[in-house]
Amino acid sequence: MDVYLVGGAIRDRLLGLTSQEKDWVVINATASDLTKLGYKQVGKSFPVFIHPKTGEEYALARKEMKSGKGYYGFKIDSSPNVTLKEDLYRRDLTINAMAEDNTGQIIDPFNGQKDLSNRVLRHVSAAFVEDPLRVLRVSRFKAKLHDLNFEIAPETIRLLEEIVESGELETLVPERIWQETYKALCEPRFDQYFQTLINLKALNQIFPEITHMNSNFSENHIIQAAIKNGVTPKVKFSSLFLVMLEQGSETVKNAVITMQKRVNFPNDFKNLALLVDSIYPIFFNGKASKKNAFNAEKCLSIIEKLDALRKPSNLEEVLEVISLKKNYSDVEETVSLIRKSLVLAQSVKINNLQEDGLEGSVIGEKLRELRLNKIKEELVQ
Repeated sequence: MDVYLVGGAIRDRLLGLTSQEKDWVVINATASDLTKLGYKQVGKSFPVFIHPKTGEEYALARKEMKSGKGYYGFKIDSSPNVTLKEDLYRRDLTINAMAEDNTGQIIDPFNGQKDLSNRVLRHVSAAFVEDPLRVLRVSRFKAKLHDLNFEIAPETIRLLEEIVESGELETLVPERIWQETYKALCEPRFDQYFQTLINLKALNQIFPEITHMNSNFSENHIIQAAIKNGVTPKVKFSSLFLVMLEQGSETVKNAVITMQKRVNFPNDFKNLALLVDSIYPIFFNGKASKKNAFNAEKCLSIIEKLDALRKPSNLEEVLEVISLKKNYSDVEETVSLIRKSLVLAQSVKINNLQEDGLEGSVIGEKLRELRLNKIKEELVQ
């Protein structure tokens, strides 16, 4: 049994990057060989095992033969006679098709090191077109390596376009779409993931709900602000819908809900995007885009709409998204105004009203009146 380090760990080390990945391939072994050593099998479709001590993934070397449509349309051969080169041959890009033995020697049959030096994302073989997931993966690597000046090889672009035209993107399962998209959102240049999908004419198949994006997507001031501010993946995701809102879309709520049903992304991502949609008309309604239009009533309405008195984090996340709208000159001052209004509203306590003998809805009405007056008196003219 021979074990090799493969893929991302080697690529990232050669690029001087910190790697979160550490994957291994096992040659000349069977599943029973690994289970006898205490490895736990986790792969249903592929022979993947977890090391009993390190928790790292070990996969039996395998060959894949196209047998149907989509990501799972393959027959797998993971017999002990599969060679290391055959395993590396099935991988997507040359920079991911390198291995390292226990002496530190790099095995690089497809010139991945050369492509690293030349900053090229290049497919390993013509079999590249057999897996539609590679459209998303290459787009993600463009996002990951954009700041290192990586470009997709022209011949690889042609194969990606062939995949898009084949219609096989429709066979991708929701879990893999979100997995690749989330990884892309974790990258500083997440925009390049979506820009690449746009350039390949794949976006309307992967995310038909957000096809407002155009060839100048990466240059949009909201997206540029998200890049510059280094915001969280969740805020980056909501920035996509903020662009839609700025362009006058009235279908953002439906787009978010429809996309989640289809792709099954986390509820907290959905909730933030919906909160942004709900307060956008209040925040940017006509003359309200001017700071002096933000009176106490408007500030309190936003706080209430976001349930920020109970969940202050709602307000913070929404304001972080709204702050990306840099073409609104007073955005920073207005955001500060709303934050201060929340602090003032929180300072008004319900206990005093209960002591005065007020009950039921009267308490709620009086509480709002006091909060509104507090904001008027101390903050908003």
